[in-house]
Amino acid sequence: MLELEHTNKPLYLSIRDRICRQIFDGIYPDGTPIPSERMLAEEFNVSRVTVRKALDLLEQERIISRVQGSGTRVSLYLGPRPGDLEIVTVVAPAQNQFFARVIDAIQTCADTRDSLLLFQQKPKDIPLEKCLFRIYRKGLRNLILWKEDLSVAPEALLKLKGLGMRIVLFDETSADSVLDTVCLDNAGAVQMLADRLAPDPASCAFVTWDKPEIGSLRAREAKFLSLFPEGSVIRIPYRYHNLEQAIPDEILQQVIQKLKNTSCVLYAVGELGIVCESASRRAGIIHKAGMIGMMQGARELEIQIVEQDFNAMAEQICRCLEEQNRIDSGWRPRHYSVPGILL
Repeated sequence: MLELEHTNKPLYLSIRDRICRQIFDGIYPDGTPIPSERMLAEEFNVSRVTVRKALDLLEQERIISRVQGSGTRVSLYLGPRPGDLEIVTVVAPAQNQFFARVIDAIQTCADTRDSLLLFQQKPKDIPLEKCLFRIYRKGLRNLILWKEDLSVAPEALLKLKGLGMRIVLFDETSADSVLDTVCLDNAGAVQMLADRLAPDPASCAFVTWDKPEIGSLRAREAKFLSLFPEGSVIRIPYRYHNLEQAIPDEILQQVIQKLKNTSCVLYAVGELGIVCESASRRAGIIHKAGMIGMMQGARELEIQIVEQDFNAMAEQICRCLEEQNRIDSGWRPRHYSVPGILL
């Protein structure tokens, strides 16, 4: 017999929540039967009337289906659902250099829709999947997820979508078969810088973090190599990415030496451009440079910049959520690459 959580919710809602948790945990996979009303009543020590009320709600939510003679099965629906944008939750990395600008852009879009924006820092000590289900369990159904360097099991996102969450992945560079994804046009950003700088293909370098798991870094490097197959790629340890711990002088000097004979350098992210170009100038090394993402000091260092259009990306994210909340929208998952702005 399972103990239900002691809450102020009606008992049938607590049972509904527990069954959803069991589906999320994989106890009842999609397409498989769940126990009968009688068995569930015994499991939760409640009446069959209470169980039936919970199952009625789950059926209305298109989480289960009941067929006469075949019993009750998990039947997760992945399409749009009737809802609203009353509350939108953002899970994001607060330490990221562009966090404030991303949140500000999303907040502006939320305000125009009279939506309340909630923020959840990406977790450090618990799995991301657990964090996301906790948001779902609180009744929050609109989610903007910026994973950055965290991983999340694709099946967990699929289950959350099937349980009724409307989800958009931000800064996700590849299309998803179930979810909307929105990101910068990374290849286009590298192309813009290459067109502006017109570098010598034989003496061009690309500086990035050694974290290929991050899709935007991977996409930018791939585009650079497609344009400049003879160019060099320099990777710096990712543990220094938030500048909480400065890049050690030893590593920085190794990078500068590698850049000594280059005519042009493209930086995958702005923080690398500022740090490395400042060190290059101090060493008397001057070359053309470009980077993705505006940061203070770039103008003084004469770095060409492609800025992310955060306002356009935020607007696209909110439109995705609106479509997922309208059953007549014809919504299907799409990937949106938003062009950058050459400053």
